[in-house]
This record gives sequence, C-alpha cells and structure tokens, in this order.
Amino acid sequence: MKKTLLFLLIIISNFYFSQGDCVSALGVCGNSTITYSPTGIGNTNESLGDCLSTGEHNSIWYKFKIATSGTLTFVINPSDPTVDYDWAVYGPNTSCGSLGFPIRCNAATVIGVNPDTGLDMTSTITSAAGGSSTPYCKYMDVVAGETYFLYLDNFQGGASTNVSPFTLTWGGTATLASPFTDPAILQFPLVPPGSPAANPSDPKEVLICINPAVFNFNVLTPGILNGNSNFVVSYHYTQNDAISGANPITTQITVNTSTVYYYSVHYQDPTNPTNPINYCRETGKFKFKLGSISAYDGNLEVCANPTNPNVATFNLDLANVTTQPAAVKTYYSTMAAAQAGTNPISPSNAYVSAPGVVYVKVADLAGCYTIVKITLKIVSQVYSTILKDKTICIDDRATLDAGPGFASYEWSTGATTQVVSGLPVGSYWVKLQTGNCFAIQKVNVLPYTQPIISSVDISFAKVVVNVSGGKAPYKYSMDNINWQDSNVFTKVKRGEHLVYVKDANQCHEVDIEITVPNIVNAITPNGDGYNDYIDYSALANKANLVFTVYNRYGNKMFEANKFNDYRWDGTSGNKKIGTGNYWFSITWTEPKRNNTPVNYSGWILVKNRD
Repeated sequence: MKKTLLFLLIIISNFYFSQGDCVSALGVCGNSTITYSPTGIGNTNESLGDCLSTGEHNSIWYKFKIATSGTLTFVINPSDPTVDYDWAVYGPNTSCGSLGFPIRCNAATVIGVNPDTGLDMTSTITSAAGGSSTPYCKYMDVVAGETYFLYLDNFQGGASTNVSPFTLTWGGTATLASPFTDPAILQFPLVPPGSPAANPSDPKEVLICINPAVFNFNVLTPGILNGNSNFVVSYHYTQNDAISGANPITTQITVNTSTVYYYSVHYQDPTNPTNPINYCRETGKFKFKLGSISAYDGNLEVCANPTNPNVATFNLDLANVTTQPAAVKTYYSTMAAAQAGTNPISPSNAYVSAPGVVYVKVADLAGCYTIVKITLKIVSQVYSTILKDKTICIDDRATLDAGPGFASYEWSTGATTQVVSGLPVGSYWVKLQTGNCFAIQKVNVLPYTQPIISSVDISFAKVVVNVSGGKAPYKYSMDNINWQDSNVFTKVKRGEHLVYVKDANQCHEVDIEITVPNIVNAITPNGDGYNDYIDYSALANKANLVFTVYNRYGNKMFEANKFNDYRWDGTSGNKKIGTGNYWFSITWTEPKRNNTPVNYSGWILVKNRD
C-alpha cells in the first residue's frame, strides 16, 4: 500500500488526542514524516527532569527501533510559528519503568519566523534548557536493533487553546524499522477495504444492502490482510482510536452510510510481544454505501456433443451476467432453488444439460444479491454440403473440396486448405470450424467397381462374352485395339485367345484367356483309325473340366473325365449308340481370371457301321 496510506496515523492527522505516559507510546513506522497535534497531558502529569523539569502541557510519546546503523537527525516544525515544542530522547533499549536520563533534550524557546527544533549534524550540545536560544542538539549515532523513546510537548499550549500540529522529518544515514516496509514481514500489499468513491479524495466505500444495516467488520479482514500472517486488524469509530488501537469494535454493530469508520493494522511479532514495531500501525478510513447488485440475464452457447447432439457441457462461469467486481455467483436449476439457496449446481464449470435455462444468484461480500437467468443454447456442428464420397479408377488420384464458409479446415492428411488433391483410394476426414464449434466429417475415395467377365460361351467359331458389374455400356475387344459394342465374336479361330472388356468408366480393361477347341463335326467309330473318337485331352489342364454328351431328348449319354482321358468313342454304357446327331457341352473355369466359367457346346454327327 502506498506510503502515504501506510502511515495515516502520523501523516496529515489534524485532530486532538490525549496521549498518556510512555507505556502508551505510538510506534514509528520507518522514516516517514510524522504530522500530529497533541493535546493534554495524558494519564499522568509527569516531571521528566533535565530540560523538561517544568512538567507536561500537550504531550505525546513515540517509540522507534533502528533498522540500519548510522547517524540520526530529525526536524520538528510547528505549523504555527508562535508555538514552542520541547522534546527529549531516551535510550537506547530502556523501558518505561526506568527511562533514565534523556540522552538528548531541548526546551529552547525559539518562536517566530523559524520555530524549528531537533537534531542536526552541526550542533555539539546534547541538552538545551528552557529559555535557551539553541534549538538543535547533536545528532545521534545509532546501531541496528536499538530502541528509543521520543517525547514531545507543545509548551505554548498551556492553559490556553492555542495548540498546533507539528511535522517531524527524519534525517541522517540510519533507517527506522517498520513491518510495513520489511518484505520479510509484509509479503503482500495490504488492500484497503471498499471501492473508490466518485470523489477520489473521499473515503472508500463498502456496500451494504440496506441502510442502516447490521454489519460484521471481520468480513473485511481477509481482504485487507491479503494473505499476510502475524498482522492484526481492528476497527474503530475515530481516527484517534485507530492510531492508538483503543476502543476497537469487537461485535456486529448497526452501521449507516453517513458515518466514517476506521481500520487499524499492526504487526504482532510471534516471538517478541514487546518488539517496538508491534506498536506501529497503519490506519485508513472508509464509509458504507447503499449497494445494489448490477446483474442481467445472459446467454451461453456451446457446441453439441458429437455423440449426442441433444446435450452439451456448459461452463456456467463463462456466462456474462454482471460487471460488478468481486461478485459471487451461485447457480441453480430452478428459480425456487435459487430463492431458497438449496441444491446449487456443482461443479459449475462442467454442467451437462440439454438446451434450457439455469438461474444464478449474483451476490456481493455484503450479502446483497439478485437472481437472473442464463439461457443455455446448443450449437449444432455445421457440415459441408458439397463434400461427398468420390469414386475413381484404382490408379487415379482424387481432389476433395470441403466448400467455402468455414473458419478453418484440418484434414486427416495434415492439409489446412479448403481443397486437397492427389488423394489415392482410402478413407479421410476433415475438421471444419464454424465459430467456436468443430465438426469432423468423414469422406471416402472409392475405386470404381471393375466389370467382371462372368462367363464365356463358345460354339464352334462363335464366342459370346457375358459381363456383369462395372458401368454399362461395355465395349469388347480381342486385340485391345479394335473395340466393338457387341459381346459376340464370330469366325474365331481355334486356339488360345484373350478377350478384353471395359466399361463406361473408362478405367483399365479386364481380360480373360479363352481356348477355342479343335472343332470336330462327325466321328465314325468303326475302328479304322480315322475319326474314331472325339479327343479333348488337350483341355485337361483347365480347371473343373467336364465333357458331356446328350441325345436329342436331353438325356446324358456320356461324361468324359480324366479317367477316360476326355475322349468319346460314340458309346454309352460301353455300347455303341445309334447313328445320329448328338449335343455336347464342354465346361471349365479359368483360374487366372476369377475362375470365370467357359462353356463350349455344339452338335456332332455319330455314324456307326457294323
């Protein structure tokens, strides 16, 4: 706290106060200037001896402790030049019960233009009796830790009413001890109670809810001390009592908005109750002001829970409902609970709720309060309406566009742009920001479904390619150069061939290897060695090869397999069949092309001769 405020007990205190003997000495707080106006002789009219043998008139005692060694001087300057101040210093390290002879004493009568008196660096005397014209005594050499008493008496006052304050200014190289300037004792600034008044020169103002009001001053103490230990705060009706610590207010009292009240802070050394710095006090004044809580309804918007968009987590403390400093806010789910002060919401920074309303009681330290409401809103995530799954050829690359209007973009690839390119087939996501909310939108780059050659039918020189999947219409080729719309190829020579197919997506073509077998139109199984059988053993390397012969009625006559080497000699059940036309079918699968079934069929003439 500012030095001028720290020592209001001694600075600019223009009032009259009767101070008793040295046991009631006021503590000096450091080297700050003292301004005071003593009146009266205290409890005892003391005869102090030496230059002060005439007794007291308007006196005051001070006690001070040396913080750093050096020389010590002071100047006592009466504000009224017709007033004569006498003084004496006792010590070092004396007690009120045995002050001993003063080590410096001056009762010189020097009034008029310059009535100053005190210690300076040029005087050589240690005492000046009444009537002397030497107002200054010799400086003091002091040592850190020493304590001294200083007595001042306004002689001029006498029985008259002519009293005047003095101002005492310290000098020399020594410093005086103060708990309020020692960082080892006062670790944090003391904080005066209340808020500044409209006129900064007026006392600070503490709010009360009604006028008059019953008030407990102790509620102000933690704020004044601000975490400092071993300090004591007391409260008083007068500045007089605040400076001396007399007549503290110890119970709740009825206060009003017109009376000025005072607080007094002093250090209490936990190891030395007689430490002189314990008597040093900081005082201040304050008034009460009729308070009214300034609060208003507020709104709170948060982003929807991605897994449950109907609820969200609200930090109620973020709602703007008041600008009043140090306001205490308590939250409730209903108005009835807020009015009764029951079942507060806790914790208030993680309230899970659907959209709705909560109520907040806004109070100050004086207990004044009002109840306002907070409207809870849930903001849904905003997703891109143009970002869709994209289908590409398996070896191509895709470009994805999340669309404009978002505050930021963050792709799973690490990109932070609206558009990303060069993406292969795969799954991706983008985090889209709208206001303070983020939405994660998933998107896929899919491969086109390739067409599948589902089967091939071969009939003599005719090849029919059957296709499924992909995107129609299809195109067909047997050389991957010349393409046709028809799936039928004619005049196909026997042997191995590749058939190519591509769909409307124009991705890579698919192909299948086919075999057009040697075409046999007739057999004469008469044992002459010519056309005695049909031989399809050349197809034995095909998977699932089946060679079947049927009569005109569809009855199976013969089935060749690896055991008869895929040959047929015109018999059925080891008996010759009659001369005529028979239908045959040869089927197999092409394992290199997704096990595509191939069907080769036709008619054959069998001529049997006896």
